[in-house]
This record gives sequence, structure tokens and C-alpha cells, in this order.
Amino acid sequence: MNKRPRCSSALMAAAVCWTPALWCSENTQPAAVDIVVERKDGTEWRAVDPHYVFASQDQIRFVFRSDVPGNLYVMNRTPSGASDWIFPAPGTDPENRVAAGQSYRIPAQGGFVISGPPGFDTTVWILSPHPLQLGAAADAIADTPKERGANSQDNLIPRCSDTLLVARGPCTDDRAGAAPFHERLNLPQADGLIARDLNFSNDGGRTRIAPRDQTSGNVIVYEFRIAHR
Repeated sequence: MNKRPRCSSALMAAAVCWTPALWCSENTQPAAVDIVVERKDGTEWRAVDPHYVFASQDQIRFVFRSDVPGNLYVMNRTPSGASDWIFPAPGTDPENRVAAGQSYRIPAQGGFVISGPPGFDTTVWILSPHPLQLGAAADAIADTPKERGANSQDNLIPRCSDTLLVARGPCTDDRAGAAPFHERLNLPQADGLIARDLNFSNDGGRTRIAPRDQTSGNVIVYEFRIAHR
């Protein structure tokens, strides 16, 4: 990679959240994924709180791990509704199959650079047991209505938690991190897939995302919001 990917003002630096998980009749192993966001500190990469509020020019990357194999897709969605794939990245090896229990860095080399005005960047993550047509998936994400009005992430400025300010800890905003996708995502679905709700839990810098119904299988969709000033 000759140059570092740059994040757009709204999403390019983010990771993703999953709203529905999908159950596949041919694989009954419970699907769960872990996601960590790391910030470059000098020459070292360090995991940070998923609610961390980043500064302009910070470099970040994601570490993704799944309990089940699948095809991983990560899309950056801008406030204007434009969408760009960041995994698999354009112009790179299109191979996006992930193995169970193995950790993957996104991007594989370097990091995304936080830029643009203060706000929340969002990425949409999809883990599917079957390959998806990128064009059809991109159209489905682009056509999914975003939350509008005063509560829209596009209209919010990150703010530090009062508790952490008193304790002089790192600046965090509880609106950042992994969360359900706001609207139903109408992806082209293979036969035998049924949408499921997800549970989100944080353990230090790691977020675990799992279907509420543990008999569910291995398709998940969520968003991860990156707060930055």
C-alpha cells in the first residue's frame, strides 16, 4: 500500500455495527465476532476504549475476529449517503474469506487517518456465510435510510463523558462504538437465512457481538461509530 487510506469526515475512519444476525440452516454453530479499535501511539499500536474520541490526524485500525468462518465486507458510509468499500479495499486482492478464530487487521498495513470536521464516522460490517455481490450490497446500504433530525449522528458533535473529565481520564463518548444498524438492511439473502437481533458487550477494549438466539448461525450486520474532534 503506497499511501495510507484517508478517512472521510463521516465514516471512513470507523468500524461497524451489526443489526441483524442471520441464521443459516447449514451451520448451527453460534455466530459471534470480536472487534477492537487500535490507535497508533508513536511507533506502537494500542487498543483503546471503543467509545474513545479521536483527534484529527490520529491513525486507527481495526482488529476483527470471528468464531465462525465467513466472507467479511466493510463499507464506509458518508453523511451524504455515498458508500465506499474499505474491505476488501479497491485495487487490492479481493479475497475476503476469514477463518474461524483468526484475527485480521483492517487495513492489513498502515492505518486510516482521521480527518474532516468533528463528528461521527460510521462503517457498516457484514459477515456472510456466502459471497455477496458487491454492487448489490453497496446499493442496499446506500438505499437504507439514515436516522434524520436532531438525533442523527450527522448532526452531533462528540463530547467527553463528565465522569471521565472529573477523573482526568481519556475523552470518551458513549454514542461511539459498536451498535445496531439503525434501519433494516435489505441485502440480497440466500435461502435459509433469517434475521436475528444481536447482543453487544465490552470487555476492556474489545467489543463482542453475538446473536441473542444462540442457536443462530453465522451472518451478522452491524455498524461501528468513530467519534472524532
